[in-house]
Amino acid sequence: MKSRVIFASLILGLGLATSQADAATTTNTDDSPAANKPASTMLVNGSQKNFASYVEQNIAKYSNTTTWQNFMSVVSLYNQNPAAVLNLSSDDRAKFNEAAAQLKNKLAKRNDAVASHWMNQAGYTARMINFLWDANQSLSQAADIQ
Repeated sequence: MKSRVIFASLILGLGLATSQADAATTTNTDDSPAANKPASTMLVNGSQKNFASYVEQNIAKYSNTTTWQNFMSVVSLYNQNPAAVLNLSSDDRAKFNEAAAQLKNKLAKRNDAVASHWMNQAGYTARMINFLWDANQSLSQAADIQ
């Protein structure tokens, strides 16, 4: 009996030591799009309204399309409550990604620093929203597997 307790203690101790060694060599990295970016690189708070104003003034034809409305509705929803974008349908997500690609093309055609700035901010915001969708999908798939 005493030898079984010693043996079980030894196995438990080795198991804990191994898991501690594994934990010491594992590094968690935040690879989200916003990890190393200040909040000013995304369309949040007041910058969203300034961006909308810029597009309405400089890309007026595009600002009247439903594609633009799709993009801004998701960005507005994200700014009001980031978790709320997780409830969007896959159809709405596809429309948002299509709108983000079209917006990027429209801004890329303009050869000025302001358009480049807005293109970067819109791109970072779209990447962050897609990151949330991907992370949520991964979590839900992991929950389904268990």
